[in-house]
Amino acid sequence: MKSISKYGLGGILLTCIAFLITYIAVKKDKKTFNDSGFRWERKTPVRFTVGFIIGILITVLMLIIMISFTDLEINYNFNSNVPSILFWLLAFFPLALMEEIIFRGYAFTKINNNWGLWPAQILLALLFTWYHDFTGLTFFNQLLGPGIWALIYGISAIWSKGIAFPTGLHMAINVVLALVGVKDNKPGLWIIDFAKEITPDLLAQTEMMGLVLQLCILIIGVILTEFYRRNKLKSS
Repeated sequence: MKSISKYGLGGILLTCIAFLITYIAVKKDKKTFNDSGFRWERKTPVRFTVGFIIGILITVLMLIIMISFTDLEINYNFNSNVPSILFWLLAFFPLALMEEIIFRGYAFTKINNNWGLWPAQILLALLFTWYHDFTGLTFFNQLLGPGIWALIYGISAIWSKGIAFPTGLHMAINVVLALVGVKDNKPGLWIIDFAKEITPDLLAQTEMMGLVLQLCILIIGVILTEFYRRNKLKSS
């Protein structure tokens, strides 16, 4: 519980720092917070909630596909500490908010306005990938994970004209992964594991299925980004 508490407090502190840096950058460019995607409106909580629900549906669907087409199975973790896990889930809000402020906030908006949507998407996706390098996975593996999802967060921020929707989406994905114990190697309410002894072929099949799902997310991100870009060109 103590490490989880530090995780949450660290997220809050980093969020405050991200807001401060954004404020300094906005003032330096003689802009307002509205220009950086930080617009509080009556629909802001609604956008966050819709993003959260869609994030849950997408992640659950991906897990169902993985379990259906591989030898993975999901079981309830009877040794789970429910209060600790619920407290751990709350930490994802400031962490997701902090990451969206940094990677889909003013920097993203400024690059999009000055050089276009694709440069903003690609550059911030690469930076988002590099930022997640602390997990110990290879850069390529991070590119297939956070790097691909960065495109989804980016286009959802542009489409919804703010970071409320992508923050909800981002948090939901982390919450579902944490609940099944595949987030930061912490135990969840459920356990996903192989139903039988792991063999190289079984592992390869599972990895291939995961790769196919991630490539589907990549294709969706590319299509949505290009569709928005072309519509924007037509309207202007």
